[in-house]
Amino acid sequence: MNPRSSFLAIAFVIFALCLSARGEKTPLWTAPDISKAPAELEAQWRQITDRKPVGVRGVFRFALEAAGVDWKPDRVEKALAFARTLQDTDPSSETFGNFRWRSDHDRVLDRNGVEFSAQLMILIHKLQNDRLTPAARDLLRQMMTDAIPGLRNHRIQISYTNIWLKNSCALIILGEILGRTDVTRDGHERFDAWLRFTAKNGITEYGAVTYYGTDLDALAIIAKFAAQPDTRAKAMQAIRYLWTDAAANWWAAGDRLGCANARSYDYLYGRGYFEAHTWTAGWLRALPDIENAGWIGSSHANLVTFRQAVTIPPQREWTDAITAQVPRTVVQRWGEAPEHTATAWIGRRVSIASSGAGRGSDERTLVANLGDSPEIPQLTLFMDGRGDPFGTKKVANAANQAKSLHIVPFIATVQREAEVLQLLSSEPLGPKTRYKPGDLSCFLTQLTIPAKAEIWIDGKIVRAGSPEKPLGVPAGATVAFRIGGAAVAVRILCADTTGGGPAAVQLVGDSKKNPASRLTIVHDEKEPRGRASAIVWMRAAENLDDGGFVKFIRNFAAAKGGARIEGAIARAAVAGMRGPMRIEADIVKQRRIAVEGGEPRPALLSVNGREVGLPVFEQ
Repeated sequence: MNPRSSFLAIAFVIFALCLSARGEKTPLWTAPDISKAPAELEAQWRQITDRKPVGVRGVFRFALEAAGVDWKPDRVEKALAFARTLQDTDPSSETFGNFRWRSDHDRVLDRNGVEFSAQLMILIHKLQNDRLTPAARDLLRQMMTDAIPGLRNHRIQISYTNIWLKNSCALIILGEILGRTDVTRDGHERFDAWLRFTAKNGITEYGAVTYYGTDLDALAIIAKFAAQPDTRAKAMQAIRYLWTDAAANWWAAGDRLGCANARSYDYLYGRGYFEAHTWTAGWLRALPDIENAGWIGSSHANLVTFRQAVTIPPQREWTDAITAQVPRTVVQRWGEAPEHTATAWIGRRVSIASSGAGRGSDERTLVANLGDSPEIPQLTLFMDGRGDPFGTKKVANAANQAKSLHIVPFIATVQREAEVLQLLSSEPLGPKTRYKPGDLSCFLTQLTIPAKAEIWIDGKIVRAGSPEKPLGVPAGATVAFRIGGAAVAVRILCADTTGGGPAAVQLVGDSKKNPASRLTIVHDEKEPRGRASAIVWMRAAENLDDGGFVKFIRNFAAAKGGARIEGAIARAAVAGMRGPMRIEADIVKQRRIAVEGGEPRPALLSVNGREVGLPVFEQ
């Protein structure tokens, strides 16, 4: 092995030993075999030279990983030259300095390209500048210089957590590299604004199973490479808060976050890029397969330069005292309004979580978990306009990124410990809709159900029907799902069609090979031409033997609860386990009139009533 090529692997071993000596969890990445890296890089190089469509992230990632093992500097130079062709170099352009997301795009379609590219350019410069050819160093400096206006001109809301952090990081570090104090100052101002906002309002992309990973990437680069010790300390403070949040919401039985998610592309399992960090932290039982996004090709097991650069595992003192509390009730802010609150009840074999409001079409605002394995899908409730209950029908956006997106309803939620009352209402083709005629083929509310779960209706075990012959669920029935000693029960208190009548409720098993079945509320079997709503009540419990389970569903069925919709006003009231829970809302004006009976809103992030978020920012 080339001595210089082995540098990173040796450094990472030393890093792991240092962590172990401090009592911290040791990174668990499979040891890379540097001798296999050239073959993986060669395969990527062929795709670049074939001039087939490739992403700009993949081109920069190739250059970083190739330089990381000191592989063929001439090809690194050519890769950087190719990346330069993807940058907008027209000073008169509104996207000057930004990058085309893909090589087959004729212009900048996704303005996040400059943030992702800048992050990789920073690491190439910081880690491998001495390995670049003189021409490659010049190319890199030209691209970093032109990226500055691209970063400054990218208008981002502070609630767009991951891109705000990437943008702040890029301005801080690029300004330092290029000797641009004005740029560094701009980055500091943006980073400090985010820290102040988050210390007051929490992380707005809360529970984001993909984007917590990208947040940690950006923060790690600041923590490792920013020139000012105070800036590095602030980044570590933010890293600690993210891990505190993650620990509070961690459902260990499924190796996943058990909370609701502001953003998630995995309807069934809640997996995402954050697993690159939870694996390193030692929280997962199996090495995840989550890193194909942004790569050229899929063979890259021994290319770990980036992963090592952005790895800062959590210290046990940040997380262990929190995860040891089971069961626990977690409440966190994710914005300024009272409804910008997420609540999770985390048990050993079941969890249930919700959000008080909606943000977008890739969120999950009511989520439950059952069982003892990451291979068991989650229960997720959402509104669907494409007949896509499991998130398998991806649609390409303007930047040709394929995503499974759902309807964004008006939501009002009350959660108290292991019980949730939630209202969902939408007029998908109403005023200000983002949909065009023909975009939607139906209007449904879906609840995904693990295929391994027993399904009970009104105290009797049943089997889901088929798509051709679904099993009808009687109005007002109590439906329960059970795995071992854990159970989740649901009552649909009110559900209507777009025509105003009662909606049919069906249990459907789409395929024996599918890991999940579904409970489907049919608001409209065709393109929706009106408003429809659903009000559901869910309760979870664990440590139930057969008799305990029967008692659980009997008590839930007997508990008083009702809901109705009169014109624009929706009302629901139930006798919860810990007291009355009530929702009253104007579904047309999307206004919450009363939301009562839920957990108290914390100062920032609470676990079993104790504030654990603010102390992180007050240190």
